[in-house]
Amino acid sequence: MTHQDPTIPAAATEGKRHRKPRFRWMLSAVLLASFAFLVYVTTLIVTLPASALRRIAVIPAPITDLYGGLWEGRAVLDGGYSLDWDLRGWPLFAARGVADWTLQGPDTQLTGVATFTPASMSATDIVGRIGPGLVDLIPGAALKNCTSQAVVDVQRLSWRKGAAAAAGAVLISEGRCKDLLGRDTTVPQMTLDLTTQGRDAIAILTDRDSTLAKVTVTGERRLIARIEPEGAVLVPGMPTSGPMIIEMPF
Repeated sequence: MTHQDPTIPAAATEGKRHRKPRFRWMLSAVLLASFAFLVYVTTLIVTLPASALRRIAVIPAPITDLYGGLWEGRAVLDGGYSLDWDLRGWPLFAARGVADWTLQGPDTQLTGVATFTPASMSATDIVGRIGPGLVDLIPGAALKNCTSQAVVDVQRLSWRKGAAAAAGAVLISEGRCKDLLGRDTTVPQMTLDLTTQGRDAIAILTDRDSTLAKVTVTGERRLIARIEPEGAVLVPGMPTSGPMIIEMPF
């Protein structure tokens, strides 16, 4: 036989029993509403055309057309190049976008994976080759009509609040370019090594004999570039009397 504690009124005990089912119902309603919202967002991404990017983001000038949708689409660039992407579905339910992408053209074939969340972004498994025609699309480039090509093997580039990271390498073949005055410039064989030091991403450009430049992206959102005299001679008009340091926030 059980006995109710005489210090606890029967009405209070009955109220607790009623509150438990009510709490479970409210929790179920919140979970259902959250799931419905995720389904709605996913459906929105699936159905929105890629051209909607023009209304929500700044589109680089070399991109001439957008086809398909935000889920799976293509950006057409000058010179016969294109960027294709295919968004994976399941990561969206964890508030994480993951897209497989391919950049290709007459002399370029590059693939990778892009991941983004509200607080971070990264690019991983970037492999392939980059041709000189793609470099010509960079606005304001000091060198044009280059013959050098690059072989890319980058495991990771990432940024999140307070930390940047990088790992991989880019091998650049020897070649020739023309400067803005039409003069020929020799480009040596170079290697760009990407590493991480603490909370900073480091990129070091070297040739066979020396370090040409070092670029640091800090966790405090600053870009610091140190260009050595050996690297400055490759850029027409840049002083070569000593190391040049450029620092800016982003």
